[in-house]
Amino acid sequence: MSPRELAKECDRILESKKFRDYPGAKNGLQVSHNKPVKKLGWAVDADLESIRKAGKERVDFLIVHHGIFWGNSALDRKIRAKRIREAKRLGVAIYSSHLPLDAHPKLGNSIGLLRAIGLGDAKRKPFGVAMGRAIGWKVEGGRWKLRDLVNRMTRVTGRKALVLGARSKACRRIGIVTGGFGDLDQVVKAGLDTLVTGEADYPTEVKAKELGINLILGGHRETEVFGVADLVRKLSKSVN
Repeated sequence: MSPRELAKECDRILESKKFRDYPGAKNGLQVSHNKPVKKLGWAVDADLESIRKAGKERVDFLIVHHGIFWGNSALDRKIRAKRIREAKRLGVAIYSSHLPLDAHPKLGNSIGLLRAIGLGDAKRKPFGVAMGRAIGWKVEGGRWKLRDLVNRMTRVTGRKALVLGARSKACRRIGIVTGGFGDLDQVVKAGLDTLVTGEADYPTEVKAKELGINLILGGHRETEVFGVADLVRKLSKSVN
């Protein structure tokens, strides 16, 4: 299977054409080559370290969440050109999926984090709209200890999770959106008492405390490893 054929399969699985994304996302095949794909790999970011590691491990189709087209300053363009040259030199095709990979109900980042912290059996509804589509989940119908959620988040991400805001001991209505999410208007409208995400800016932290909302932060990258890894696992049968 060629990189272009495999990219089309990724687009089909993720229903990428249904999504409007941020300008820098450019979902789809960002770097290609003319060889059949023999080995898949994944990374959250298409940075030089990930590209070089892929080349070293003979990965010729790298699936990422954050591609190479973010930003358009002179420095951004210089970094982007270097990444593209390195990927081409090493024979690494790069496929990127941003919001489609956050939102997917089975392979997505948000559903992956939800399951990883032990909320997979809870009642859930779509939550966390970005560019017109819900990319996260609202979980309710239970009573979870804040301390337990923080400890689970720490184990899952491999880094100590931060808990900010209200720090109420009990959580009944939880929003889960991976990466960086701080839209407290949506949180309040959904009636949530807890928001689980990767990172939030300082004004959001201050407002969360005043609003009585728990913020559990596990790191932007660390909360977005699920989608790329699950997509690679699903595609592995097509390549092997």
